[in-house]
Amino acid sequence: MSSHAFKIELKKIHWLENYGDEDHLDLCAHGKVRVTIGNEIVASNSSDPNDWWSLTAMALHLMRTLEMSHTFENPVGDCLVPGEGHHIDHLMNDLNVHIETLHPMVKGKNWWVIHQNSNVKLISESSNETIVRFNDYKSEVLDFVDKVQEFYRASKPKTLPEDEYDKEGYLKLWAEWKLRRSKFA
Repeated sequence: MSSHAFKIELKKIHWLENYGDEDHLDLCAHGKVRVTIGNEIVASNSSDPNDWWSLTAMALHLMRTLEMSHTFENPVGDCLVPGEGHHIDHLMNDLNVHIETLHPMVKGKNWWVIHQNSNVKLISESSNETIVRFNDYKSEVLDFVDKVQEFYRASKPKTLPEDEYDKEGYLKLWAEWKLRRSKFA
């Protein structure tokens, strides 16, 4: 096992360019990442200038994998690296939100995360398996999460949606984020 068996490289983070000076309306950080598991690049959109992924959803999904496995039968989200976070769904008495991707097709990248004692087994879409120490995995995930959160802190304050359901969804997303992040402070 190597501490370099799992790597997330944040290449670019931004708000959607079409918002321009009104980027306070864009509630989801977007960008380019490169994720490597073992010797396999499982996610990389850095070569296409018009391709961006939902980094807010990615960070939240990865935080969930710190406490639970992400499998076909029990996914933590539609995929770990969604191409787009289209809408935030939520239930009244459920802390977790569901970040919908563009339906009917889930666009993005995925791999499975299976907890095994003090390790995690990462299984790529091409079925390659890599075992990583949980602490190394956690460190890589939280480093990425903190970069996304810092981007929000350094940006203009967000304007909450006027629609009550959408506003509550956004607030619940951040409540879940803060709760999950605080468990590993």
